[in-house]
Amino acid sequence: MMPTKMDDVHEQKLIQGLKAHESWACEELIERFADMVYRVCYRILQNPQEAEDAMQETFITVYRRIDSFRGDAKLSSWLYRVATNMALSMLRSNIRKQGRDLSLENDEDDERPLSDAEVIVPETFILQQENRALLEQGLEAMSPKLRAALMLYEIEGFSMKETAQALGVSESAAKLRVHRGRQFLQKYLAQYYEEVMT
Repeated sequence: MMPTKMDDVHEQKLIQGLKAHESWACEELIERFADMVYRVCYRILQNPQEAEDAMQETFITVYRRIDSFRGDAKLSSWLYRVATNMALSMLRSNIRKQGRDLSLENDEDDERPLSDAEVIVPETFILQQENRALLEQGLEAMSPKLRAALMLYEIEGFSMKETAQALGVSESAAKLRVHRGRQFLQKYLAQYYEEVMT
């Protein structure tokens, strides 16, 4: 569930308060967005303590860099972009420490336009309650960049434009990531049900 949406006037007041380093603004930012920032970080890191650390670092970074926020996007989109980058950075660091070779930057074909047939994929059954545990397993199995895009768009309810802004990619790249995430989940579910039925 997304946090209660702020109207533009309240968002501007909050941004001004953050830029003035007023305590009420920092408290409101954390109160309003902590749960969602944690979920974004957890989906990428798959570790509660690391997600907590990434969430704290996200709010510290936002606090330190709020003066650089120009207002080209919604505050929430910028915040989740910082959270996503923070979590991905921690994940890369973990991967390097483990000596594994896993590139999270490989976005080949992200800008390829999708055909209408690719964009319109019936996915609603995936999010039905009876598939919740299986969905969680599927999300854990997919790559972090697809998981982040799918989570923001399908689970947190971001628009495609907001998803793109939060991920720091073009709208077409975000659309492709969401599509690939959906495809991954469909195949994951299909494989599961095939194994169950045999």
